[in-house]
Formats: sequence, structure tokens, C-alpha cells
Amino acid sequence: MNRRKFVAALPAALLLSAHTANASPSRLGLIFVAQSTCPYCVAIAPVLKQLQDETGMDVLVASMDGRPVYPFTHFEDGLRHPLTAQFQSVPQVLIFNSKHQRITHHVGGVRTMRHFVLRLSSALRESAIL
Repeated sequence: MNRRKFVAALPAALLLSAHTANASPSRLGLIFVAQSTCPYCVAIAPVLKQLQDETGMDVLVASMDGRPVYPFTHFEDGLRHPLTAQFQSVPQVLIFNSKHQRITHHVGGVRTMRHFVLRLSSALRESAIL
């Protein structure tokens, strides 16, 4: 199964355990540092969009090439954003916890799509229970 099909086949609900759902994931937000030409970013974006749609979690796309990453149509300039300008590689996902007003986790680099999704899932669970 190719990367895009694998990630698209994962329901966003799998990213959140029962603990995360009970811990008000709406207090979490994601900053997705991406580039429209990155195949990993393109594969991850639909999962993050589904997660946003199903949980109400805010996702800010910081585009490093000034273009949208489908299915997200709105984005910030990642090269000018104070939290993302220093990144040299994509994809990166920063998890912001509004209760603590800080970035609680950073998931970056893709060894495999499965590994990335599992790391993101774990980081979301940990951030939700802080």
C-alpha cells in the first residue's frame, strides 16, 4: 500500500484515544509546517483535516513555499511565522496546548508514515492530559 493510501485509510479518530477525547481536544491546536510539493506533507494533510473536522481542533498550516497544502486552502507564510521560520525540513507538527499557552510537543521527520502517525497520536494523547 502506498503512503497516501495508507494514511488516508486511517480514520482521524484513531489518532485520538478515549483519554484524548475525554480531555477536551478542542483546547489543543496544531501547527502543520508543510510544503505543497512534499509527498509526505500531501499525504499527512488529509488526516489532519479529518482530525480538525471530527474534533474541532484548530490546524494552522505554515506553508514553507507560499502555497496551500490540499485539502487546506488557508495558510500562513511559514518562513515569516515566528514559530516555524527556523525549520529546514518538512513535515513538522507542533502541538499547542491552550491551557498552558505553550507548544507541548513537536513531531518532525518521517521515517515511515505509520511511524509518523503513531508518534503524532502519542503526542496528542500526552498533550491532552497535561
